[in-house]
Amino acid sequence: MTAILTRPAWTTDLELEIFDKLLDNYAPHIPKKRLQEPRPPETDEEKENFYRFRIAGAAHDLFIVQVCAKIIDSFADPELQLFLSRQIGDDGAHAQNTRLRAQAISGRDPIEDIQKQVQKHWDYLGDLPIRNWQGFLAFELHYELHIVALLFINSRTSKINDPDSAKFAAERILPDEAVHRLGVVDWWQRKFDRASSAEKEDLIAQVIEADEEGQRRRNPYLRDHWHLSQKAIGIEIDNLPVLYDTWRQEVLSYFLDIPISRLPKLVSVND
Repeated sequence: MTAILTRPAWTTDLELEIFDKLLDNYAPHIPKKRLQEPRPPETDEEKENFYRFRIAGAAHDLFIVQVCAKIIDSFADPELQLFLSRQIGDDGAHAQNTRLRAQAISGRDPIEDIQKQVQKHWDYLGDLPIRNWQGFLAFELHYELHIVALLFINSRTSKINDPDSAKFAAERILPDEAVHRLGVVDWWQRKFDRASSAEKEDLIAQVIEADEEGQRRRNPYLRDHWHLSQKAIGIEIDNLPVLYDTWRQEVLSYFLDIPISRLPKLVSVND
């Protein structure tokens, strides 16, 4: 597969443009803006479900911290090391804030529950994130870019949220995560753009192989997490599989600088 596209800059505006195009094609009933503000969890059942949802979010962030901390000294690239050091600090702060909000809601420190969920991420992915640069890039794609479709769905269709969590997300998490996605793009483009045409062919094959392994490993977790999200915050998930799969195609098409039509048949989240 030969790189034949000229990529525009990856920005949050481009993300929104791509996702709204996918909505038009696959889920036109989903609003492009939030229609109603979410309410706090009220009943004991809602609070428990929301607690479990927030634990999952904290575990996601702490897993990123653990992976990046394990691999940061494997790269002789100071720009990448500086980016990863920020990612570690940001996601550590995100996880800690989520821990404290979950504690405020539940009345108990959730740190052990968080670590149990972190271990499930390691169980699913094995050594893929720290095996080599290909596996680490696949990890970054899956934990930063491939999940953007879910983030958009959450932001537009969720019905329950904690006001303090929402405030922290708007002021800190969303801007930080945008920086993380752009950092992953920058690392890859610096590597890819230096390669010859023949080297690019090899890089494309390596990235797809690692990303496909990541998808197969992530599928059980993603399906469970989506159902938890529906139960805890009331998001729309009926069209999420096709939106996730097509969003992932868009990300890989951009990263590898090839049309979607030239991508191989990819593992689906439903596989």
